[in-house]
Amino acid sequence: MPRLLDKARYIILLLLYTTLGGHTTRGEEFKFGDSRAEYFAEAKILPEKLEVPRYLLHNVTEKIFFTEGEDNKPLFLTIIPCASSVEWTLTHRSISSSKSSSQAAGNTPNSSPPSDNTVLYHHQGRDLHNFTHPTGEAGLYTIEIRALESDTYVRLYASNRFPLKDYPVLPKDDSVTIKRRSRKGFSVEWNPSPQETPFDSIIEYHIAVNRKRPFDTYCSLMSHLQGDTPPRQTTSFEFPEEIQRNEEFRAKANPIKPAKKNEITYLNLGAKTKFTFNGARPGRKYFVNVFVYNKQNKKAVALKSLVVRTKPKKGRSSSVKRIKNGRTQIHIFKKPKESLTMEFRIRKPAKELLLGVHVCGKVRFQIRTKKKKWFSRRVHNYKEFTLKDLPKDTYTIKIKGSKKGGDEIRFTLTTKKNKYKYPRLPKETSVTSVNTTCENVTIEWIGETQRQTFCVYKTEISEEVAKRRPKTDQCASEIDKASEEVFCKRFRNHQQQRLRESVKGLHANRNYRIDVIVKQNKRSKLFVRYDSLYVKTAEAC
Repeated sequence: MPRLLDKARYIILLLLYTTLGGHTTRGEEFKFGDSRAEYFAEAKILPEKLEVPRYLLHNVTEKIFFTEGEDNKPLFLTIIPCASSVEWTLTHRSISSSKSSSQAAGNTPNSSPPSDNTVLYHHQGRDLHNFTHPTGEAGLYTIEIRALESDTYVRLYASNRFPLKDYPVLPKDDSVTIKRRSRKGFSVEWNPSPQETPFDSIIEYHIAVNRKRPFDTYCSLMSHLQGDTPPRQTTSFEFPEEIQRNEEFRAKANPIKPAKKNEITYLNLGAKTKFTFNGARPGRKYFVNVFVYNKQNKKAVALKSLVVRTKPKKGRSSSVKRIKNGRTQIHIFKKPKESLTMEFRIRKPAKELLLGVHVCGKVRFQIRTKKKKWFSRRVHNYKEFTLKDLPKDTYTIKIKGSKKGGDEIRFTLTTKKNKYKYPRLPKETSVTSVNTTCENVTIEWIGETQRQTFCVYKTEISEEVAKRRPKTDQCASEIDKASEEVFCKRFRNHQQQRLRESVKGLHANRNYRIDVIVKQNKRSKLFVRYDSLYVKTAEAC
């Protein structure tokens, strides 16, 4: 019977919270202590002086309430996110505004009462965050909170008497500093907690090192290290709707899973305020978090997160080749996802860098320095790029092949146009037929401004191939064996006018494919193609 009365009393209290006592005055008190911690999960009303957990669904805003019955009382609020960073806003609504809104709604039944909520504070982050309002006002306080990255537990504390005191005390300088850093490890140290005394040993220090993310709260570390449990079933009132709502909430929940083995290094250091981490990899970034831990109540608070990057390997790796200005590079990626790393040095600031890339397959091509990524593109077929205003530096070229493997790439880099040795195509790569007879065809195409060798080939094809008209394969590194060379000419087209030539020696009523290829010179094996032209000669002369 007492439990039933207690539930009935709490239901009435809940109604008073949600309406903010439409018939109350400032002299009547609504105290934190009137709420019960065991009913927080259903009612979402914070109890006083108790730190309570709450499970949040990813990207779902939830409202949590508490009230104050007196003016000029301080307000202390602490929010501790765990698995995910959170965004939260604290708003206040006074009793007087609630009363006027209720009266306005009573006068016009079909209208909704106006909102007079005042925003007191807004915060976003993954850290333990305290908010203090020295002169609070009586009324209803609402916390609107949302998990930003994943489902998460969050711990909340509110009081009008004193701030949260269960956690260890941080030193004034709560930073973690690097004392030594090498290619395979690093050493860090920090100041001791002022709560630590020579007469007892309740304070100890825990440390976590990982490569993925910082842990700004101890519960964040535990969530990622051990994984979160699903929200438990809470049916304090045992209403059918309440049971159904809880089941739906649990069905939507997706708690994070524990980290893989050895993904997070977590150690209890006792009273030590120094730590050396060995077994790191060269040139990698590590997140370091130190926690001041109270052994008696098992509460912990984090010092400032530290990011450490180990030193890179000494010198240049023997596998890294340096590219000469204007030299064409050729590489075949035999294995899936194989990568190639090379270097290109610019000895003085360059207005332009010409890049020609000829790929059979698909590759990811990247150019960067230590400070900036200058170029990153997925490339296939033949492409030319121009990078502008490059400073003096050593540039790393990283090329990654496709998942299938077997990609072939030819490319060249130069800061001087006269050293660009790869053949060049104009933007317009079509070849057109001007006049066709039974024995010859006159063709036109646009040339390039630099001196190059143009070769024209003819290939007799079937009616079926002529109908399909396959696209030009820029990947092909050899001329079709069935093709016959018509002529090769070397010249420069200063004004990029259309070039006209005749292809002779054809047969009547036959299908032909005409190919125009470009080389630096006749002996060069590197070439690029114009679009193929498909023609049919006249039936009779």
